[in-house]
Amino acid sequence: MRRSALAAVLAAAALVTPLAGAQAAGPTTTATASSGEAAALSDGAPASARLGAEWSASSGDTAPWAQLTFPSARRTASVQVFGSTADASDPAQSTAAALYGTLRFSDGSSVDVPGIAAGAGMPTTVAFTPRWVTWVRLELRRQIASAPVALRELTAYDAGTTPPQWAAPAGSPTYAVTPATASCPSSAAPVAPALAGRLTLACPTPGSSVDAAATVVVGAPAGSQLTAWLSVPSGNALDLPLRRAATATADASGRAVLTADVRRLPQGPFALKVTGTTTAGAALDPLYAQLFRSGGQAASTPSAPAGSSPPAGMTLQYSDDFDAPLSVSASGWGTRYAAVKPEPWGGSQFGDALFADPAWGAGTLATLPGGYLRVRAQPIGVLAPKQTWGQAHAAGILSSQRWGGSGFSAQHGYFEARMLGAPGPGSWPAFWMLNSSSGTGRADGSAAEVDAVELYGHDTDAACHTTHSWGPVKGGQKACQGYPMDWAAEWHTYGVEVGDGDAQFYLDGRRVASLGELSHTDEPFFFMLDLATGGGWPVDLAATGQTTDLYVDWVRVYT
Repeated sequence: MRRSALAAVLAAAALVTPLAGAQAAGPTTTATASSGEAAALSDGAPASARLGAEWSASSGDTAPWAQLTFPSARRTASVQVFGSTADASDPAQSTAAALYGTLRFSDGSSVDVPGIAAGAGMPTTVAFTPRWVTWVRLELRRQIASAPVALRELTAYDAGTTPPQWAAPAGSPTYAVTPATASCPSSAAPVAPALAGRLTLACPTPGSSVDAAATVVVGAPAGSQLTAWLSVPSGNALDLPLRRAATATADASGRAVLTADVRRLPQGPFALKVTGTTTAGAALDPLYAQLFRSGGQAASTPSAPAGSSPPAGMTLQYSDDFDAPLSVSASGWGTRYAAVKPEPWGGSQFGDALFADPAWGAGTLATLPGGYLRVRAQPIGVLAPKQTWGQAHAAGILSSQRWGGSGFSAQHGYFEARMLGAPGPGSWPAFWMLNSSSGTGRADGSAAEVDAVELYGHDTDAACHTTHSWGPVKGGQKACQGYPMDWAAEWHTYGVEVGDGDAQFYLDGRRVASLGELSHTDEPFFFMLDLATGGGWPVDLAATGQTTDLYVDWVRVYT
């Protein structure tokens, strides 16, 4: 594990182009430091992926800091920090970041910087409610005792601008898949074997690619009347109720073929929902055939994400449209994301599926053509030796904070994602946040959790929104309610605004819940996207061959 001194805290003038190609603008700032040559703090161009010379605090500096002073007050909204190429490690703290710190502002406010990675150049970005200040100071502390204190750039970004993304180093692991073309040869074994009294998917395999028409073969009780339903966009509306797309009758062998016209769908994932009734009039549990439209236009673009509706006046601080191979590793060191729930000791498992390390080759985390994240739950298969408590499935989780606390977090932010949920009893997809210190070695045994949404596969017209305060004094509130939707067959946007002790929850831009009893809101929070299984419910994914997928179009964070 690479550890080191700090390579860069970025704080410069306002950016004029979000995310890429941004250049510094505005009046020149003055860099000062507790010791050492402060000029090295502002000699690079982070927005152009160039870091300058390295500033180092003197060996006798017991309270190191670096500061930027502005000629006039600026409405500052975020800061980035980069670690240096010099490594430091401590076997007793194998997951620790070299440094951490506190941002202090001229108005008397402060924000925690949970961890600063070193060695691979990936930043820690901390966003916060914009504030008018004349200076910002980063007070640095060692998390690894042997780590040198060193910075390259110190740059603060103003409200109305977006911190630039930082490309992972060459050779860092990335993951992308191209869906296979749907095929239903008569000689092929069915995806799922026949189950008495149930609908099952015979072909194609989940996630297969189709173009103008989607044909699925379904196992069903002989004589059953089946209907396929589809969410079809109309004009500028993208998230619409389901429409009848095809009908069929199961033949004497218990087989039905349904073909739906999907030419009006955008490029990307979709689900064909199949319902049915037996000859006795009994309703059959729905079946969801998850497929990928290879043709069509993109549903979203970076400048116009489908369904995005942040509160007025907020600045975009983080954005991922998943339009490049997914940069992820188990720890997150040297990549954009970590594939674990960060803990002080590294990462943890929960639920009934094993969260797989992408390096194991399971393919549970990947991006798709057109800009989509796929998180898959699938049979444990060859990963059985990795089981921690006998899990039957492998699945995935994506965290914006890495081991040790580096990565992205936001204090009092609005977090938003557009998702197509994973169907099947026992599936448990979620978009959620934790306070930044909870994943570091400085955690005190307490934590705060905000679940923008938790979805449970047995009930696809309901969603849960939650606040949790964990620790000696527990608290939190929960709102689980039904909606006029089917989140397994329709795309929806889920958002939450983390406030001072509370959270406001949104569905497709409409506030649906307001919950309190939330602690640690003086800290920034990081986000996670995951597909777990269980969550207190029996897992039964047999109807689709033990496989189900969560799809994410984009994720955004504002302050």
